[in-house]
Amino acid sequence: MKKIERSGLFMKENLHLFQCPVCKQNFTDVVGTSVVCVENHQFDLSKKGTLHLLLKGGQNEYDKKMLSSRKKLAETGFFQPMLDVVKKQLEGRNITALLDVGCGEGSHLHYLQNQGVSGTKIGFDISKDAIQLAASHYFDDAFWCVADLAHSPFAGEQFDAILNILSPSHYEEFGRLLKKGGVVVKVVPDADYLIELRQKLFMLEEEKQSYENEPVIKRFEQAYPNYLHEHVRYEVSLTAEVYRWLLEMTPLTWGADEGKRLELLAEPLPSITVAMSVLVGIK
Repeated sequence: MKKIERSGLFMKENLHLFQCPVCKQNFTDVVGTSVVCVENHQFDLSKKGTLHLLLKGGQNEYDKKMLSSRKKLAETGFFQPMLDVVKKQLEGRNITALLDVGCGEGSHLHYLQNQGVSGTKIGFDISKDAIQLAASHYFDDAFWCVADLAHSPFAGEQFDAILNILSPSHYEEFGRLLKKGGVVVKVVPDADYLIELRQKLFMLEEEKQSYENEPVIKRFEQAYPNYLHEHVRYEVSLTAEVYRWLLEMTPLTWGADEGKRLELLAEPLPSITVAMSVLVGIK
């Protein structure tokens, strides 16, 4: 069966998880390869089996090279200790539907699926390139769609878990999407995240050498006053190739000029610190 046909079957079985991004009404049917709502708005499944539910072009800085490098980096296990903590927070919960918000190229959801995290999984991102990459490599792990969190095309109170890993949040929308008792797991960088690269990149700008996450954590606390907070910190050894993928992946280097990029590449770091906070809130 072709991907587009398999995705059509998925949508038929899971229409209750979605809503039309135009009129906010329910989707009622899949006609051919189009998803149709009460008001007859139609959205076509792609040949890759993805669904584009973005009403206008999304603004993001993710290009194909960056996304490919992040995928390669993830497949080395770079994020694994953090994802193991996320998995631990999902264990023991009755998860029938899980939403990965800002899923990127899908590597995090792929790992969690392989680790046995339960439930129907949907990953979405505002980047079309990211979703195409996810569907190309991880089609069997989740349903992948292009969408905007600010105008999310998902039905209210249908999700048991929301993942929000190193991506922007919208707590009002999380509250709408989650079932009562549902869980949000958010991951943010800690002050020492990629500290060695920050020190190298911002040698003369000390204020940029650490990441300030307090405002983000305070905002999470406002949304979920009884939240849990777990720190994850580990060192990753880097080969020259893995170091290059890291440089291409991280937003830290996106504003660097070509001379600075070449300088960074010429002197690879032997290892890097990964330090993150895993925040867990219950509706």
